[in-house]
Amino acid sequence: MSKIAVRGYTVKVKNQQYNPFYNNNLQLRHDRIFVFDTETTIDQYQNLKVGFFQIYQDGYIQHDGLFYNHQMLNDRETKTLLNYAKEQDIELYLCEEFVDDVFYPEVFGLKTLCVGFNLSFDISRLAKFGNNSKAKNRGGFTFTLSDNKFNPPIVIKKLGAANSSKFTTMWNQDDEYFSGHFLDAQTLAEVLLQYHHISLANACELLDTRHKKMKDIKHGTVTKKYLDYLIRDVESTFDVYEGLINELDLYNIDVPPTKIYSPASLGKYALKQLGMNSLSERNFDFPDNMKGQIMTSYYGGRCECRNRKVPTKVTTLDFTSMYPTVTMVMGLWNLMIADYIETQNVTAEIRELLEIVNLGYLQNADNWKDFVVMVKLRPDRDILPVRMDYKEDNGSFNVGVNYLSSEHELWYALPDVIASVILTGKAPEIIEAVRYVPIGIQEGLRRSQILGIDIDPEMDNLVQVLVEERQNIKIQMKGIDSESPEYQQLKSRAQAIKILVNAMSYGIFIELNPEDRKSDIEVYGLDSFSTSQNRYEKPGNFYHPLLAVMITSGSKLFLAMAEAKVEDLGARHSYMDTDSIFVPPEYAEDITEYFQPLNPYNLDIPLLKPEKVDYWFYGISSKRYPLYKFRKGKIIFKDYKLHGLGHLTNPFSKDGKGDWHEEIWEDLLQLEYDMISSRDIVEKYSNMYAISKLAVSTPNVWNRFKKLNKGKSWKEMIKPFNFFLVGFQAVEKDGRAIKPLAPFCDNPQKIVHEPFIDYETGEIMQGSHYFKSLSKTILQYAEHPEHKFEGDIGLLERRHIHADGVLYIGKEANNIDEEELELQRAQTFIDEEGIKQKILAMTPKEARKYGVMERSTLKRMKDRIKSDKPFNFWTKEVRKLVSVF
Repeated sequence: MSKIAVRGYTVKVKNQQYNPFYNNNLQLRHDRIFVFDTETTIDQYQNLKVGFFQIYQDGYIQHDGLFYNHQMLNDRETKTLLNYAKEQDIELYLCEEFVDDVFYPEVFGLKTLCVGFNLSFDISRLAKFGNNSKAKNRGGFTFTLSDNKFNPPIVIKKLGAANSSKFTTMWNQDDEYFSGHFLDAQTLAEVLLQYHHISLANACELLDTRHKKMKDIKHGTVTKKYLDYLIRDVESTFDVYEGLINELDLYNIDVPPTKIYSPASLGKYALKQLGMNSLSERNFDFPDNMKGQIMTSYYGGRCECRNRKVPTKVTTLDFTSMYPTVTMVMGLWNLMIADYIETQNVTAEIRELLEIVNLGYLQNADNWKDFVVMVKLRPDRDILPVRMDYKEDNGSFNVGVNYLSSEHELWYALPDVIASVILTGKAPEIIEAVRYVPIGIQEGLRRSQILGIDIDPEMDNLVQVLVEERQNIKIQMKGIDSESPEYQQLKSRAQAIKILVNAMSYGIFIELNPEDRKSDIEVYGLDSFSTSQNRYEKPGNFYHPLLAVMITSGSKLFLAMAEAKVEDLGARHSYMDTDSIFVPPEYAEDITEYFQPLNPYNLDIPLLKPEKVDYWFYGISSKRYPLYKFRKGKIIFKDYKLHGLGHLTNPFSKDGKGDWHEEIWEDLLQLEYDMISSRDIVEKYSNMYAISKLAVSTPNVWNRFKKLNKGKSWKEMIKPFNFFLVGFQAVEKDGRAIKPLAPFCDNPQKIVHEPFIDYETGEIMQGSHYFKSLSKTILQYAEHPEHKFEGDIGLLERRHIHADGVLYIGKEANNIDEEELELQRAQTFIDEEGIKQKILAMTPKEARKYGVMERSTLKRMKDRIKSDKPFNFWTKEVRKLVSVF
C-alpha cells in the first residue's frame, strides 16, 4: 500500500490581484551603457579589492575608471594601483566615491543600463551592509551601498534559474519610482547561447568577441598584469553584451533584455506581441475546481532506465521537436488562440474508443485532434504515470510509469490513458470523460514579424512556421562551408528558432511562482480544502494547465507507442528520456518508419530519427549512463549523463575547476569489465572527498551562516552571493545527518581539515570523518538503483502500485543549488480540518504504529484541537501523523 502525490491548484482566499504582463514604459534598447567588474580577496569573505568601469554612449567610451577598497590593499598593492592609474591616465576612485559619484548618478540619475557578468556578485561587493529583504521582496537580499539617504538600497532576488536574478530598489515614490535598469550578461548569454553556467571566456569564444578574457592569471594580489586582466574583463563583458543584443535582434520580439530571465521570457513576449491573451484574461469562468482537476493529471516528461548494468548495443532515436510536434498533431494552437473553451461530456465515446484503439489507429494523424480530453477513472492494474516517494525515505517525489490500482477515482489526460491501453491491452474503468473544445478566435490578435517572418496568428500556426523554417535552414547549411559567414548566420538563426520554439512548448503554460510566506489559500484537486499552512503559488502570465497537460501527455503517448512497437518486434528498449528512446540497432529502421505517417509538417522530414547509431549503452538509473565504443582497446565516449555527480568540484585540480566527469565513467566501465577492482578506485581516490561549490543565493542558505557571522563586521562575514563549499553526509550525530558547509577557499579539498558549519544546526564542527570520501561516493553511485522499477540487473520490470491515499503537492523544483541542501522539495498541502478529524479519531495503538509512542502526546493533540486554539502542524510528533494521512 502506498500514497501517491498529485499536483494541486491554489487560490488565495483574499487580496488576489491580477499581475499585468509588462509595463509599457520598459526600455527595449539602451544607448548608454554602464559596465563594471570587481576583483576580490580570495579568502572566504571575498571582499572587494579593486574594480573597473566603463561608460559607453552609442557604442563609444565616455568615461572609465578604477575603484578600490583601501582596507583590502597592502602598501605595495596600493602603490601599484596608483602608478598604474597615472601611467594609463585612468581616473581612480575610492569605492565610496565610485558608488556616490559614478554608480548612482549614472544608474539612477541618467537611467543608464548597468551591465555585469554575474552582476549579483559584483553589486553585492559594493555593499556596506546587507540583509534579508522583507514584504514584497521577501526571499531576496537588500544591500546598502551608500551612506547618502537619497541613494536607495539595491534589492536582488534570485529567480528560478540558477543564474537568474531580479534587481530593484527600495524607493517607491509613486510616479517617481524608478527601479533601475540592470542586466546580468551571464543570464542573457545562458538563454541566447543555450549554455548552462556559462563563463565569460566561453561567451567570448561563442560570440567571437573583439576582446577575449585573459588566461593564466593568478588571483589575490594586485599587480600590473592583474589590473590588465580586470580591464580586459570589462571590455570583454561589453563586447559580450553587444554580441548578445545582436543575437536578440534576430528575434524581432519587443522584449527588454533586462526582462529575459529564461527562454520562457522570449516565448511569453512573442505571444504577447501577437496580441495573444492568457487563459486568465479570456476564461474568467474557467472554474478553479476544473483547473485543480487538470493539475492533478500533470506529470511532465518520462525518463527511465529499463536495462540496468548490462552493456547493451543501442541506437538512440530522437523525436523531431517533440513538444512542438505534439502541439501540432493534437491541434493545440487552436486552444492558444481560442476566444473561449467549452466542455463536452464524451464518456460513452471515449469508452468505445478505448476498446478499439491500437498502434494502427494511432498512425492516423486525424484521430489525434480528438484527444484533448480529460478522463476520470478508477485504476486497476493500468499502466499510468505515478508520482510518489519511490525511495520511501520521506524525500522527493518522482514520476514513474507503472501499474496502478486504487479505490480512488483519479483524473488523467486521454493520451496517458491510451498509452495504458496499448501497453496493457485492456481499457480502464472510465467514470467520466470531458472534451475541451476551442470556440472562436480571441479579439486583439495582430500580425507581426517574428524572427523576420510575417505571422498572422489567425491564419498561421506559429509553432509550425518556426519548426519548418528551422528545418529548411538545416537543409541549406548542408551545402555551405561551415567556416563561411553565411553558415554562421544561418546557424545563429537556426539556434534562435530552436530556442523560441522550445520556449513556447509547455513551460510557460505550467508556470507557477510560490510566494515566500504562508497565506490563507484554497487548494483544488480531486476535491478542495482550505489551509493557512502553505504558500500560494501564483500562476504565470500564460498559465494554461490544459495545454501543459496535453503537450506532456501527448509526448508520453509517443514514447509509449515506441515502446509498444519495440515489443511487437520482440525486443525491449533500454532507456527513455522525454523525447528519445534507446532501442536495439536492428529494429531502429522499423520503428522510425512506423511514426512517419504522423509527420505534421509540410516537409519530408523524419519524425523519429536515429541520432547515435550502434553504440554501447551502460545504464545505472535515470540520467546516469554513458554511450561509448571501443577503439583499439580504448573506451571512446559519444555521450554521457552524470546526474548526481556532475556538480562536484574536480578533486585533481587545485581550484576545483575542470571537467573530469569522463574519467569517472571510464573508471566505472573498467570496473564493470573487470579491468580494475573496487580497491583500485578506493586507492585512486584516496584522500579525496565529494565537495560541491555553490553560491549563497537565497536567505535560506545565508541564514545557515548566522552563528559564524554573529558579532562580526560586514567585511568579516560570509555575505550573500559569496561562494561556499558543501560536503556530503558521512556520519550521523545523535541520529541526525551532518551536512558540512564551509566558506569558499581556493582549494576545495582543504576544507575537510578546517572548521565547518553543520547545515542543520549552524554548529561549528571539525573533522574529516564528517566528509564523504570520493571513492565511497563513486562506488555508491555505481550501485544506485532505478527506484521506479523492480529488479536489479538487466531488464527491469514495472512496479505494481496500490494507492491507498493521495497527497497534494505544489511546484516541483529542479535546482541543483538547493537540491544539495535539500531545499527543493515540493510543499505538501495541509488539509487542516481533515487532519484534525483524523487525529481525533485515532487510537493510541494506531498512533504508536506511526511513531507517536506516548498516549499522553496523542491526548494533548486532541485536547488542543478540541479547544479551538491554533494548532501547530509542524511539531515533530504532529508531522509523523501528517505524513501518513
